[in-house]
Amino acid sequence: MINNQAGPFHYHHAFDDEDNLTVQVSDANSLLGTHLLEGDWEEALDYLDTPEGERDATIKNDPLGLFNVGNKLTLPKTKNGAVFAALYVRAPYPLIKKICDMSKEDTDDLMYALSVIPHEEQQRLEESQQRKIPYRTRYWTNNEHTLILNLFLKECLQHKSSLLDKCPSWIIPSTFAVTPLAMAAYNPDVPSSILQKLCMLEPKAIGMESKLFSVSTIPLIVAAASPVPPATFPIDVRDEVKRNRWEKVKLLMNKDWFEIDVQSSSLDDIIGDALPSPPAITLEQVKVACDEAMKRKEWELVRELLKQFNSTAGDELTMRLSSIQTALAQHDRKVSTKLRKQDEKRNREEWLHRNMGLVMYPVDALLDLINAVIPQRHDDSLVSPMS
Repeated sequence: MINNQAGPFHYHHAFDDEDNLTVQVSDANSLLGTHLLEGDWEEALDYLDTPEGERDATIKNDPLGLFNVGNKLTLPKTKNGAVFAALYVRAPYPLIKKICDMSKEDTDDLMYALSVIPHEEQQRLEESQQRKIPYRTRYWTNNEHTLILNLFLKECLQHKSSLLDKCPSWIIPSTFAVTPLAMAAYNPDVPSSILQKLCMLEPKAIGMESKLFSVSTIPLIVAAASPVPPATFPIDVRDEVKRNRWEKVKLLMNKDWFEIDVQSSSLDDIIGDALPSPPAITLEQVKVACDEAMKRKEWELVRELLKQFNSTAGDELTMRLSSIQTALAQHDRKVSTKLRKQDEKRNREEWLHRNMGLVMYPVDALLDLINAVIPQRHDDSLVSPMS
């Protein structure tokens, strides 16, 4: 039997929310599409064993009717096959695998699956309460999501699909420009094992420039910027998300290992469950990562790197990375001074408003004019405090 349940955990940092984009069951262009829209997963599995079901799985007949006249979905016309239809309704893994075994998917399907954050979808479904067909009524469990990602990774490797392409704008907003590897680095529900497999499949993507919220960056920073659930969540849940995030950061610091030692890995090595263990992070790799983070003004990543490795390296770390520790201390002093001046300015303005009354309004207007002519600088850092 197919399981429709998932564990209670969600937080809001989705790449996109398409739950309110839907089609009517009457729009279905095939019996397979009808089964998918109605959530009849067992019936769909049985139907695929028939000649008609095999035909529906292999031809591009827009089974869900996503492109029927009147539907306002902004999808490319190429997404008119059974594989994407099953992904779109969040069909169970056994059904998706069976359709994939009968047809061919493309790299876009991997990217689409990587953009899904199951626990955010769980939250939206719970908030919608009794959502009914034809609206999406199902979300993938974390384990199911991982199985689907592994399935598409295997297909990409077998078909020699490019993993250096950036995700198209119909999947994620234009403020993002990320490869599948960077998407896996950012998505908090994607386990570090999937990121490791992507690093093994395409090491060149580790150093590729990405764009996150319109800020140019690299996958290492993207991984460090991956969101964690708010403080209202159980501490063990938050700790597990942080642990997974830190594993991703360490994987991306091991760029040389992926480029040199893992190139000869076989299909079984990459797709299998027994992945090779990356070597321990060296002090030189810590220094390189810190230098890159400082160059991009990602001081919270610098702070976390020094904190994580200081306990194991001791005096040696202090000597090798003393200039970085000094730079971080100087940055903290500048931030502290800036915050103090902001507090003083706010207190002075409050005093003026309280004691000068209407006289203050011309001062406000002058300040607005100055700010319009000389725009304030914005901090483009992506990484929040990580501990």
